Amino acid sequence: MKKNMSQRLLQNATLFLALSVSFSADELRATDYFLTIGGGYQPDGNQASLEANVLFFQDVLLKKHSGGRTQATFFADGNDPQPDLQVLSTPLSNAANAVDDQTKSVTRLLEKLYAFRGNDSVEYRNHHIENVSGPNLPLSIRASLQHMCGSMKKGDRLFVYVTAHGSEAKSRNKFNTSIDCWDKQSIAAREFENWLDEVPPTVPVVMVMAQCYCGGFAHTIFDNASRGQGLVEQLRVGFFAQQHDLPAAGCRPDIENDEEYSSFFWGAFVGRSRTGKLMTDADFNKDGSVSFAEAHAHAMLTSQTIDIPLRSSEVVLRSYSEIAGYDHRRTDDSDLSLTVDDDLQGPRALAAMEGTPRDIARSAALELQHTVAGLLKQLELSPDDDIPTVFTRFEELRDASRDLSRTASRNRRRGSGRRELRAEIVEQWPELSERQWRSAEVLRVADQSELLRKIEQLPSYERYLENQVAREKTSKEMELLELREVKFQRLVNTLEAIVLAENLAIVAAPEVVGHYQRMIALEESTLTLDKR
Repeated sequence: MKKNMSQRLLQNATLFLALSVSFSADELRATDYFLTIGGGYQPDGNQASLEANVLFFQDVLLKKHSGGRTQATFFADGNDPQPDLQVLSTPLSNAANAVDDQTKSVTRLLEKLYAFRGNDSVEYRNHHIENVSGPNLPLSIRASLQHMCGSMKKGDRLFVYVTAHGSEAKSRNKFNTSIDCWDKQSIAAREFENWLDEVPPTVPVVMVMAQCYCGGFAHTIFDNASRGQGLVEQLRVGFFAQQHDLPAAGCRPDIENDEEYSSFFWGAFVGRSRTGKLMTDADFNKDGSVSFAEAHAHAMLTSQTIDIPLRSSEVVLRSYSEIAGYDHRRTDDSDLSLTVDDDLQGPRALAAMEGTPRDIARSAALELQHTVAGLLKQLELSPDDDIPTVFTRFEELRDASRDLSRTASRNRRRGSGRRELRAEIVEQWPELSERQWRSAEVLRVADQSELLRKIEQLPSYERYLENQVAREKTSKEMELLELREVKFQRLVNTLEAIVLAENLAIVAAPEVVGHYQRMIALEESTLTLDKR
Protein backbone atom coordinates (compact mmCIF):
# COMPACT_ATOMS: atom_id res chain seq x y z
CA MET A 1 0.00 0.00 0.00
CA LYS A 2 1.12 3.54 -0.69
CA LYS A 3 1.09 4.71 2.92
CA ASN A 4 1.37 2.79 6.13
CA MET A 5 -1.78 1.43 7.69
CA SER A 6 -1.90 3.79 10.67
CA GLN A 7 -1.80 6.84 8.43
CA ARG A 8 -4.54 5.42 6.23
CA LEU A 9 -6.79 4.50 9.13
CA LEU A 10 -6.43 7.99 10.59
CA GLN A 11 -7.28 9.67 7.29
CA ASN A 12 -10.23 7.38 6.61
CA ALA A 13 -11.55 7.86 10.14
CA THR A 14 -11.46 11.62 9.60
CA LEU A 15 -13.28 11.24 6.30
CA PHE A 16 -15.90 8.96 7.83
CA LEU A 17 -16.70 11.64 10.40
CA ALA A 18 -17.14 14.13 7.58
CA LEU A 19 -19.65 11.78 5.98
CA SER A 20 -21.66 10.86 9.06
CA VAL A 21 -21.75 13.79 11.53
CA SER A 22 -22.74 17.44 11.38
CA PHE A 23 -20.52 19.75 9.35
CA SER A 24 -18.47 22.73 10.40
CA ALA A 25 -19.04 26.09 8.71
CA ASP A 26 -16.19 25.42 6.27
CA GLU A 27 -17.53 21.98 5.39
CA LEU A 28 -21.01 23.37 4.72
CA ARG A 29 -19.36 25.51 2.03
CA ALA A 30 -17.96 22.38 0.40
CA THR A 31 -17.85 21.93 -3.35
CA ASP A 32 -18.77 18.95 -5.47
CA TYR A 33 -16.58 18.50 -8.54
CA PHE A 34 -18.23 16.78 -11.52
CA LEU A 35 -16.10 15.31 -14.27
CA THR A 36 -18.17 13.98 -17.20
CA ILE A 37 -16.56 11.83 -19.90
CA GLY A 38 -18.92 11.21 -22.80
CA GLY A 39 -19.14 10.34 -26.45
CA GLY A 40 -17.49 7.92 -28.82
CA TYR A 41 -14.14 7.42 -30.50
CA GLN A 42 -15.15 8.76 -33.95
CA PRO A 43 -18.40 10.01 -35.57
CA ASP A 44 -19.78 6.56 -36.47
CA GLY A 45 -19.15 5.45 -32.88
CA ASN A 46 -20.64 8.55 -31.28
CA GLN A 47 -24.35 7.82 -30.98
CA ALA A 48 -27.09 10.30 -30.09
CA SER A 49 -27.96 8.35 -26.93
CA LEU A 50 -24.58 9.34 -25.45
CA GLU A 51 -25.36 13.00 -26.00
CA ALA A 52 -28.82 12.50 -24.49
CA ASN A 53 -27.29 10.91 -21.39
CA VAL A 54 -25.02 13.90 -20.79
CA LEU A 55 -27.89 16.37 -21.26
CA PHE A 56 -30.08 14.36 -18.87
CA PHE A 57 -27.33 14.25 -16.25
CA GLN A 58 -26.92 18.02 -16.48
CA ASP A 59 -30.67 18.43 -16.01
CA VAL A 60 -30.62 16.14 -12.95
CA LEU A 61 -27.88 18.27 -11.38
CA LEU A 62 -29.85 21.46 -12.01
CA LYS A 63 -32.92 19.99 -10.37
CA LYS A 64 -31.47 17.96 -7.52
CA HIS A 65 -27.98 19.12 -6.60
CA SER A 66 -27.56 21.88 -4.03
CA GLY A 67 -24.40 23.44 -2.74
CA GLY A 68 -21.19 24.41 -4.49
CA ARG A 69 -20.61 22.79 -7.86
CA THR A 70 -17.81 22.77 -10.43
CA GLN A 71 -18.31 20.95 -13.71
CA ALA A 72 -16.08 19.85 -16.57
CA THR A 73 -17.61 17.98 -19.50
CA PHE A 74 -15.56 16.29 -22.20
CA PHE A 75 -17.57 15.03 -25.15
CA ALA A 76 -16.51 13.57 -28.51
CA ASP A 77 -14.65 16.20 -30.58
CA GLY A 78 -15.32 19.00 -28.07
CA ASN A 79 -16.02 22.39 -29.63
CA ASP A 80 -15.13 21.41 -33.18
CA PRO A 81 -18.11 22.54 -35.35
CA GLN A 82 -17.80 19.54 -37.69
CA PRO A 83 -20.55 16.88 -37.49
CA ASP A 84 -19.51 14.34 -34.86
CA LEU A 85 -22.78 12.74 -33.72
CA GLN A 86 -24.60 9.81 -35.30
CA VAL A 87 -28.39 10.20 -35.28
CA LEU A 88 -31.23 8.18 -36.72
CA SER A 89 -32.44 9.55 -40.05
CA THR A 90 -36.05 9.45 -41.18
CA PRO A 91 -36.55 6.10 -42.91
CA LEU A 92 -37.84 6.12 -46.44
CA SER A 93 -40.93 4.29 -45.33
CA ASN A 94 -41.94 7.44 -43.45
CA ALA A 95 -40.93 9.91 -46.14
CA ALA A 96 -43.36 12.18 -47.93
CA ASN A 97 -43.33 10.10 -51.12
CA ALA A 98 -44.65 7.07 -49.26
CA VAL A 99 -48.21 8.14 -49.84
CA ASP A 100 -50.23 5.17 -48.62
CA ASP A 101 -50.02 1.97 -46.59
CA GLN A 102 -49.31 -0.16 -49.64
CA THR A 103 -46.35 2.03 -50.61
CA LYS A 104 -45.03 1.79 -47.08
CA SER A 105 -45.40 -1.98 -47.12
CA VAL A 106 -43.38 -2.36 -50.31
CA THR A 107 -40.77 0.05 -49.08
CA ARG A 108 -40.47 -1.69 -45.73
CA LEU A 109 -39.94 -4.99 -47.52
CA LEU A 110 -37.15 -3.50 -49.64
CA GLU A 111 -35.61 -1.88 -46.57
CA LYS A 112 -35.48 -5.30 -44.90
CA LEU A 113 -33.94 -6.89 -47.97
CA TYR A 114 -31.22 -4.25 -48.21
CA ALA A 115 -31.05 -2.98 -44.61
CA PHE A 116 -27.95 -4.91 -43.65
CA ARG A 117 -25.77 -3.08 -46.16
CA GLY A 118 -24.33 0.35 -45.46
CA ASN A 119 -25.51 3.01 -42.99
CA ASP A 120 -28.48 4.39 -44.89
CA SER A 121 -30.56 4.77 -41.71
CA VAL A 122 -28.23 7.21 -39.95
CA GLU A 123 -26.93 10.71 -40.56
CA TYR A 124 -24.55 13.07 -38.75
CA ARG A 125 -24.70 16.46 -37.04
CA ASN A 126 -22.71 18.41 -34.49
CA HIS A 127 -23.55 17.65 -30.86
CA HIS A 128 -25.78 20.06 -28.91
CA ILE A 129 -24.02 20.02 -25.53
CA GLU A 130 -23.22 23.55 -24.39
CA ASN A 131 -20.18 24.64 -22.39
CA VAL A 132 -18.12 21.59 -23.32
CA SER A 133 -14.69 21.76 -21.72
CA GLY A 134 -12.99 20.01 -24.60
CA PRO A 135 -12.74 16.83 -26.64
CA ASN A 136 -12.96 13.42 -25.05
CA LEU A 137 -9.18 12.97 -25.09
CA PRO A 138 -7.06 11.52 -22.25
CA LEU A 139 -4.65 14.48 -22.07
CA SER A 140 -7.49 17.03 -21.88
CA ILE A 141 -9.36 15.04 -19.25
CA ARG A 142 -6.33 14.51 -17.07
CA ALA A 143 -5.32 18.17 -17.28
CA SER A 144 -8.81 19.18 -16.12
CA LEU A 145 -8.72 16.69 -13.25
CA GLN A 146 -5.34 17.99 -12.15
CA HIS A 147 -6.70 21.54 -12.21
CA MET A 148 -9.65 20.47 -10.06
CA CYS A 149 -7.33 18.74 -7.61
CA GLY A 150 -5.50 22.02 -7.04
CA SER A 151 -8.71 23.59 -5.68
CA MET A 152 -10.08 20.68 -3.65
CA LYS A 153 -10.25 20.78 0.12
CA LYS A 154 -11.52 18.62 2.94
CA GLY A 155 -15.30 18.20 2.69
CA ASP A 156 -15.35 18.36 -1.12
CA ARG A 157 -16.30 15.40 -3.28
CA LEU A 158 -15.31 14.31 -6.78
CA PHE A 159 -17.89 12.72 -9.10
CA VAL A 160 -16.90 10.97 -12.31
CA TYR A 161 -19.66 10.12 -14.79
CA VAL A 162 -18.78 8.14 -17.91
CA THR A 163 -21.24 7.56 -20.75
CA ALA A 164 -19.06 6.35 -23.58
CA HIS A 165 -17.77 3.18 -25.21
CA GLY A 166 -15.39 0.78 -23.52
CA SER A 167 -13.11 -2.10 -24.38
CA GLU A 168 -11.94 -5.32 -22.75
CA ALA A 169 -8.60 -5.57 -20.99
CA LYS A 170 -5.59 -6.05 -23.24
CA SER A 171 -3.21 -7.12 -20.49
CA ARG A 172 -2.87 -9.95 -17.98
CA ASN A 173 -4.95 -7.97 -15.54
CA LYS A 174 -8.44 -8.86 -16.77
CA PHE A 175 -9.87 -5.90 -14.86
CA ASN A 176 -7.71 -3.35 -16.67
CA THR A 177 -10.51 -2.44 -19.10
CA SER A 178 -10.63 0.93 -20.83
CA ILE A 179 -12.75 3.92 -21.78
CA ASP A 180 -12.68 4.52 -25.54
CA CYS A 181 -11.90 8.16 -26.23
CA TRP A 182 -12.02 10.40 -29.28
CA ASP A 183 -9.60 9.78 -32.14
CA LYS A 184 -9.41 6.11 -31.05
CA GLN A 185 -7.45 6.92 -27.89
CA SER A 186 -8.28 5.31 -24.56
CA ILE A 187 -7.97 5.46 -20.77
CA ALA A 188 -7.24 2.16 -19.02
CA ALA A 189 -8.50 1.46 -15.50
CA ARG A 190 -4.95 1.25 -14.15
CA GLU A 191 -4.07 4.61 -15.72
CA PHE A 192 -7.24 6.17 -14.34
CA GLU A 193 -6.46 4.82 -10.87
CA ASN A 194 -3.11 6.59 -11.03
CA TRP A 195 -4.89 9.82 -11.97
CA LEU A 196 -7.15 9.46 -8.92
CA ASP A 197 -4.05 9.20 -6.72
CA GLU A 198 -3.59 12.94 -7.33
CA VAL A 199 -6.96 13.71 -5.68
CA PRO A 200 -6.41 14.84 -2.07
CA PRO A 201 -6.87 11.81 0.25
CA THR A 202 -9.57 13.60 2.26
CA VAL A 203 -11.74 14.06 -0.87
CA PRO A 204 -13.94 11.00 -1.55
CA VAL A 205 -14.60 9.88 -5.12
CA VAL A 206 -17.93 8.66 -6.50
CA MET A 207 -17.94 7.07 -9.96
CA VAL A 208 -20.91 6.24 -12.19
CA MET A 209 -19.90 4.45 -15.38
CA ALA A 210 -22.01 2.99 -18.17
CA GLN A 211 -19.53 2.00 -20.87
CA CYS A 212 -19.00 -1.60 -21.99
CA TYR A 213 -16.75 -3.61 -19.65
CA CYS A 214 -16.92 -0.76 -17.13
CA GLY A 215 -16.79 -3.17 -14.17
CA GLY A 216 -13.02 -3.20 -14.54
CA PHE A 217 -13.00 0.36 -13.17
CA ALA A 218 -14.57 -0.91 -9.95
CA HIS A 219 -11.03 -2.09 -9.22
CA THR A 220 -9.70 1.46 -9.01
CA ILE A 221 -10.24 0.99 -5.28
CA PHE A 222 -6.95 -0.98 -5.43
CA ASP A 223 -3.42 0.29 -6.09
CA ASN A 224 -2.83 0.14 -9.85
CA ALA A 225 -6.34 -1.33 -10.18
CA SER A 226 -4.91 -4.66 -9.01
CA ARG A 227 -6.40 -6.69 -6.15
CA GLY A 228 -3.00 -8.06 -5.25
CA GLN A 229 -1.65 -4.61 -4.38
CA GLY A 230 -4.25 -3.82 -1.75
CA LEU A 231 -6.77 -1.07 -1.11
CA VAL A 232 -5.79 2.53 -1.76
CA GLU A 233 -5.87 4.92 1.17
CA GLN A 234 -8.43 7.20 -0.45
CA LEU A 235 -12.14 6.49 -0.14
CA ARG A 236 -13.59 5.65 -3.55
CA VAL A 237 -16.88 4.09 -4.52
CA GLY A 238 -18.47 3.43 -7.86
CA PHE A 239 -21.62 2.21 -9.53
CA PHE A 240 -21.09 0.38 -12.78
CA ALA A 241 -23.56 -0.69 -15.44
CA GLN A 242 -21.83 -3.94 -16.28
CA GLN A 243 -19.21 -6.48 -15.25
CA HIS A 244 -15.61 -6.26 -16.46
CA ASP A 245 -16.03 -8.98 -19.08
CA LEU A 246 -19.37 -8.06 -20.66
CA PRO A 247 -20.65 -5.37 -23.05
CA ALA A 248 -23.25 -2.94 -21.73
CA ALA A 249 -26.60 -1.83 -23.12
CA GLY A 250 -27.12 1.56 -24.77
CA CYS A 251 -25.21 3.49 -27.46
CA ARG A 252 -27.95 3.98 -30.04
CA PRO A 253 -28.40 6.53 -32.86
CA ASP A 254 -31.98 7.10 -31.65
CA ILE A 255 -32.94 8.55 -28.26
CA GLU A 256 -36.45 7.13 -27.92
CA ASN A 257 -35.12 3.98 -26.25
CA ASP A 258 -33.46 4.77 -22.93
CA GLU A 259 -32.96 1.24 -21.63
CA GLU A 260 -29.53 2.06 -20.27
CA TYR A 261 -28.17 1.86 -16.73
CA SER A 262 -27.26 5.49 -16.10
CA SER A 263 -30.64 6.71 -17.35
CA PHE A 264 -32.27 4.72 -14.56
CA PHE A 265 -29.57 5.55 -12.01
CA TRP A 266 -29.85 9.32 -12.46
CA GLY A 267 -33.57 9.01 -13.11
CA ALA A 268 -34.02 7.67 -9.58
CA PHE A 269 -33.23 11.16 -8.25
CA VAL A 270 -35.88 12.92 -10.35
CA GLY A 271 -38.53 10.21 -10.62
CA ARG A 272 -38.39 9.84 -14.39
CA SER A 273 -36.18 8.29 -17.03
CA ARG A 274 -34.22 10.18 -19.67
CA THR A 275 -37.22 10.06 -22.02
CA GLY A 276 -39.69 11.14 -19.35
CA LYS A 277 -41.12 7.78 -18.29
CA LEU A 278 -42.33 7.97 -14.70
CA MET A 279 -40.41 5.81 -12.25
CA THR A 280 -41.39 4.25 -8.97
CA ASP A 281 -40.12 5.84 -5.77
CA ALA A 282 -36.49 4.92 -5.14
CA ASP A 283 -36.45 6.30 -1.59
CA PHE A 284 -36.62 2.84 -0.06
CA ASN A 285 -35.88 3.92 3.51
CA LYS A 286 -38.33 6.85 3.32
CA ASP A 287 -35.86 9.40 4.68
CA GLY A 288 -36.84 12.06 2.14
CA SER A 289 -33.87 11.66 -0.22
CA VAL A 290 -32.45 9.09 -2.64
CA SER A 291 -28.98 7.75 -1.89
CA PHE A 292 -26.54 6.49 -4.50
CA ALA A 293 -27.05 2.96 -3.19
CA GLU A 294 -30.81 3.35 -3.61
CA ALA A 295 -30.37 4.71 -7.13
CA HIS A 296 -28.25 1.67 -7.97
CA ALA A 297 -30.87 -0.69 -6.55
CA HIS A 298 -33.54 1.17 -8.52
CA ALA A 299 -31.57 0.67 -11.74
CA MET A 300 -31.13 -3.03 -10.92
CA LEU A 301 -34.89 -3.42 -10.60
CA THR A 302 -36.06 -1.13 -13.39
CA SER A 303 -33.68 -1.58 -16.32
CA GLN A 304 -34.71 -4.24 -18.82
CA THR A 305 -31.22 -4.72 -20.25
CA ILE A 306 -28.38 -7.21 -20.54
CA ASP A 307 -26.50 -5.37 -17.78
CA ILE A 308 -25.46 -6.98 -14.51
CA PRO A 309 -24.67 -3.85 -12.45
CA LEU A 310 -21.91 -3.73 -9.85
CA ARG A 311 -21.02 -1.68 -6.77
CA SER A 312 -17.38 -1.22 -5.81
CA SER A 313 -18.13 -2.30 -2.22
CA GLU A 314 -19.15 -5.63 -3.74
CA VAL A 315 -15.62 -5.93 -5.15
CA VAL A 316 -14.23 -5.61 -1.61
CA LEU A 317 -16.54 -8.39 -0.46
CA ARG A 318 -15.60 -10.69 -3.34
CA SER A 319 -11.92 -10.02 -2.73
CA TYR A 320 -11.73 -10.41 1.05
CA SER A 321 -14.76 -12.40 2.27
CA GLU A 322 -15.94 -16.00 1.98
CA ILE A 323 -19.15 -18.04 2.12
CA ALA A 324 -19.20 -21.37 3.94
CA GLY A 325 -19.24 -24.28 1.49
CA TYR A 326 -19.67 -22.08 -1.56
CA ASP A 327 -17.37 -20.72 -4.27
CA HIS A 328 -18.47 -17.16 -5.05
CA ARG A 329 -15.49 -16.74 -7.41
CA ARG A 330 -16.80 -19.31 -9.90
CA THR A 331 -16.47 -18.66 -13.62
CA ASP A 332 -19.48 -17.42 -15.55
CA ASP A 333 -20.10 -20.78 -17.24
CA SER A 334 -19.56 -22.99 -14.19
CA ASP A 335 -22.25 -25.02 -12.47
CA LEU A 336 -24.33 -23.06 -9.96
CA SER A 337 -25.12 -26.08 -7.80
CA LEU A 338 -24.66 -25.72 -4.06
CA THR A 339 -22.42 -28.75 -3.58
CA VAL A 340 -20.43 -28.28 -0.38
CA ASP A 341 -16.67 -28.01 -0.86
CA ASP A 342 -14.72 -29.06 2.25
CA ASP A 343 -11.91 -26.69 1.31
CA LEU A 344 -14.31 -23.77 1.57
CA GLN A 345 -15.81 -24.57 4.96
CA GLY A 346 -13.82 -21.96 6.88
CA PRO A 347 -14.68 -21.04 10.46
CA ARG A 348 -17.88 -22.56 11.80
CA ALA A 349 -19.29 -19.09 12.36
CA LEU A 350 -19.33 -18.33 8.63
CA ALA A 351 -22.80 -17.85 7.16
CA ALA A 352 -23.75 -20.04 4.22
CA MET A 353 -25.97 -19.75 1.17
CA GLU A 354 -28.83 -21.57 2.84
CA GLY A 355 -32.40 -21.07 3.92
CA THR A 356 -34.60 -18.85 1.78
CA PRO A 357 -34.04 -15.48 0.06
CA ARG A 358 -36.20 -13.93 2.77
CA ASP A 359 -33.91 -15.39 5.44
CA ILE A 360 -30.76 -14.12 3.75
CA ALA A 361 -32.10 -10.61 3.05
CA ARG A 362 -33.72 -10.10 6.45
CA SER A 363 -30.78 -8.25 8.04
CA ALA A 364 -29.52 -6.52 4.87
CA ALA A 365 -29.79 -2.82 4.05
CA LEU A 366 -33.24 -1.78 2.87
CA GLU A 367 -32.18 -1.18 -0.73
CA LEU A 368 -30.80 -4.73 -0.86
CA GLN A 369 -33.99 -6.13 0.64
CA HIS A 370 -35.99 -4.32 -2.05
CA THR A 371 -33.60 -5.58 -4.74
CA VAL A 372 -34.07 -9.20 -3.66
CA ALA A 373 -37.84 -8.90 -3.27
CA GLY A 374 -38.26 -7.09 -6.59
CA LEU A 375 -36.14 -9.51 -8.60
CA LEU A 376 -37.91 -12.52 -7.05
CA LYS A 377 -41.25 -11.05 -8.10
CA GLN A 378 -40.02 -10.39 -11.65
CA LEU A 379 -38.75 -13.97 -11.86
CA GLU A 380 -42.01 -15.33 -10.42
CA LEU A 381 -40.22 -16.86 -7.47
CA SER A 382 -41.32 -16.86 -3.85
CA PRO A 383 -39.15 -15.29 -1.14
CA ASP A 384 -39.82 -18.50 0.78
CA ASP A 385 -38.41 -20.83 -1.90
CA ASP A 386 -35.27 -22.51 -0.59
CA ILE A 387 -31.95 -21.46 -2.14
CA PRO A 388 -31.36 -24.79 -3.97
CA THR A 389 -34.71 -24.32 -5.71
CA VAL A 390 -33.70 -20.82 -6.85
CA PHE A 391 -30.40 -22.13 -8.23
CA THR A 392 -32.10 -25.07 -9.94
CA ARG A 393 -34.48 -22.70 -11.71
CA PHE A 394 -31.49 -20.63 -12.81
CA GLU A 395 -29.72 -23.67 -14.25
CA GLU A 396 -32.90 -24.77 -16.05
CA LEU A 397 -33.16 -21.33 -17.61
CA ARG A 398 -29.54 -21.42 -18.74
CA ASP A 399 -30.09 -24.86 -20.30
CA ALA A 400 -33.16 -23.56 -22.17
CA SER A 401 -31.17 -20.58 -23.39
CA ARG A 402 -28.39 -22.81 -24.72
CA ASP A 403 -30.93 -25.05 -26.50
CA LEU A 404 -32.59 -22.07 -28.15
CA SER A 405 -29.22 -20.70 -29.19
CA ARG A 406 -28.45 -23.97 -30.96
CA THR A 407 -31.81 -23.76 -32.75
CA ALA A 408 -31.06 -20.22 -33.89
CA SER A 409 -27.67 -21.34 -35.17
CA ARG A 410 -29.28 -24.10 -37.25
CA ASN A 411 -31.77 -21.59 -38.68
CA ARG A 412 -28.95 -19.25 -39.69
CA ARG A 413 -27.14 -22.04 -41.51
CA ARG A 414 -30.29 -22.74 -43.55
CA GLY A 415 -30.26 -19.19 -44.87
CA SER A 416 -32.93 -16.51 -44.75
CA GLY A 417 -34.05 -16.53 -48.37
CA ARG A 418 -33.23 -12.83 -48.71
CA ARG A 419 -30.65 -13.37 -51.46
CA GLU A 420 -33.04 -15.43 -53.60
CA LEU A 421 -35.91 -12.98 -53.20
CA ARG A 422 -33.68 -10.00 -54.03
CA ALA A 423 -32.50 -11.74 -57.19
CA GLU A 424 -36.06 -12.48 -58.35
CA ILE A 425 -37.21 -8.91 -57.66
CA VAL A 426 -34.30 -7.42 -59.62
CA GLU A 427 -34.95 -9.82 -62.50
CA GLN A 428 -38.54 -8.57 -62.73
CA TRP A 429 -37.84 -4.92 -61.83
CA PRO A 430 -34.18 -3.98 -62.52
CA GLU A 431 -34.75 -0.49 -61.12
CA LEU A 432 -35.25 -2.07 -57.68
CA SER A 433 -31.63 -3.16 -57.44
CA GLU A 434 -29.66 -2.35 -54.32
CA ARG A 435 -28.05 0.74 -55.88
CA GLN A 436 -31.16 2.17 -57.55
CA TRP A 437 -34.26 1.21 -55.59
CA ARG A 438 -34.50 4.31 -53.40
CA SER A 439 -35.00 6.53 -56.45
CA ALA A 440 -37.06 4.04 -58.48
CA GLU A 441 -40.03 5.63 -60.22
CA VAL A 442 -42.19 2.58 -59.60
CA LEU A 443 -42.18 3.37 -55.87
CA ARG A 444 -43.64 6.83 -56.48
CA VAL A 445 -46.90 5.53 -57.89
CA ALA A 446 -49.73 6.18 -55.48
CA ASP A 447 -51.31 2.71 -55.56
CA GLN A 448 -48.71 0.03 -54.85
CA SER A 449 -51.10 -2.83 -54.13
CA GLU A 450 -50.51 -4.44 -57.53
CA LEU A 451 -46.72 -4.26 -57.12
CA LEU A 452 -46.95 -5.82 -53.68
CA ARG A 453 -49.24 -8.58 -54.98
CA LYS A 454 -46.77 -9.46 -57.75
CA ILE A 455 -43.84 -9.59 -55.32
CA GLU A 456 -45.80 -11.87 -53.01
CA GLN A 457 -46.37 -14.27 -55.93
CA LEU A 458 -42.64 -14.73 -56.58
CA PRO A 459 -41.53 -18.34 -55.88
CA SER A 460 -39.03 -17.34 -53.18
CA TYR A 461 -41.34 -14.96 -51.29
CA GLU A 462 -43.14 -17.61 -49.23
CA ARG A 463 -39.88 -19.22 -48.10
CA TYR A 464 -38.43 -15.80 -47.22
CA LEU A 465 -41.55 -14.90 -45.21
CA GLU A 466 -41.54 -18.21 -43.31
CA ASN A 467 -37.88 -17.78 -42.44
CA GLN A 468 -38.41 -14.20 -41.28
CA VAL A 469 -41.29 -15.20 -39.01
CA ALA A 470 -39.30 -18.10 -37.56
CA ARG A 471 -36.20 -15.97 -37.00
CA GLU A 472 -38.12 -13.12 -35.40
CA LYS A 473 -39.90 -15.58 -33.10
CA THR A 474 -36.63 -17.23 -32.07
CA SER A 475 -34.94 -13.85 -31.63
CA LYS A 476 -37.73 -12.62 -29.36
CA GLU A 477 -37.63 -15.81 -27.31
CA MET A 478 -33.85 -15.53 -26.96
CA GLU A 479 -34.16 -11.91 -25.88
CA LEU A 480 -36.70 -12.80 -23.19
CA LEU A 481 -34.63 -15.74 -21.95
CA GLU A 482 -31.49 -13.60 -21.85
CA LEU A 483 -33.28 -10.94 -19.84
CA ARG A 484 -34.53 -13.51 -17.33
CA GLU A 485 -31.05 -15.02 -17.11
CA VAL A 486 -29.60 -11.57 -16.40
CA LYS A 487 -32.19 -10.96 -13.68
CA PHE A 488 -31.32 -14.30 -12.11
CA GLN A 489 -27.66 -13.31 -12.12
CA ARG A 490 -28.51 -9.97 -10.51
CA LEU A 491 -30.43 -11.86 -7.83
CA VAL A 492 -27.65 -14.38 -7.18
CA ASN A 493 -25.02 -11.61 -7.02
CA THR A 494 -27.14 -9.67 -4.52
CA LEU A 495 -27.69 -12.70 -2.29
CA GLU A 496 -23.98 -13.49 -2.42
CA ALA A 497 -23.08 -9.91 -1.50
CA ILE A 498 -25.39 -10.01 1.52
CA VAL A 499 -23.81 -13.22 2.85
CA LEU A 500 -20.29 -12.04 2.05
CA ALA A 501 -20.95 -8.82 3.99
CA GLU A 502 -22.12 -10.84 6.99
CA ASN A 503 -18.90 -12.87 6.92
CA LEU A 504 -16.42 -10.09 6.17
CA ALA A 505 -15.57 -9.27 9.81
CA ILE A 506 -14.85 -12.96 10.48
CA VAL A 507 -12.32 -13.55 7.70
CA ALA A 508 -10.89 -10.10 6.81
CA ALA A 509 -8.42 -7.86 8.59
CA PRO A 510 -9.91 -5.08 10.76
CA GLU A 511 -8.54 -2.36 8.48
CA VAL A 512 -10.34 -3.95 5.49
CA VAL A 513 -13.57 -4.13 7.46
CA GLY A 514 -13.24 -0.49 8.48
CA HIS A 515 -12.55 0.59 4.91
CA TYR A 516 -15.58 -1.37 3.67
CA GLN A 517 -17.83 0.26 6.28
CA ARG A 518 -16.68 3.71 5.20
CA MET A 519 -17.35 2.80 1.58
CA ILE A 520 -20.90 1.79 2.51
CA ALA A 521 -21.37 5.13 4.28
CA LEU A 522 -20.31 6.95 1.11
CA GLU A 523 -22.50 4.75 -1.11
CA GLU A 524 -25.45 5.55 1.13
CA SER A 525 -24.87 9.30 0.93
CA THR A 526 -26.82 11.44 -1.51
CA LEU A 527 -26.39 13.90 -4.34
CA THR A 528 -27.32 16.87 -2.18
CA LEU A 529 -24.37 18.28 -0.24
CA ASP A 530 -26.33 19.28 2.83
CA LYS A 531 -27.94 15.81 3.15
CA ARG A 532 -24.81 13.68 3.01
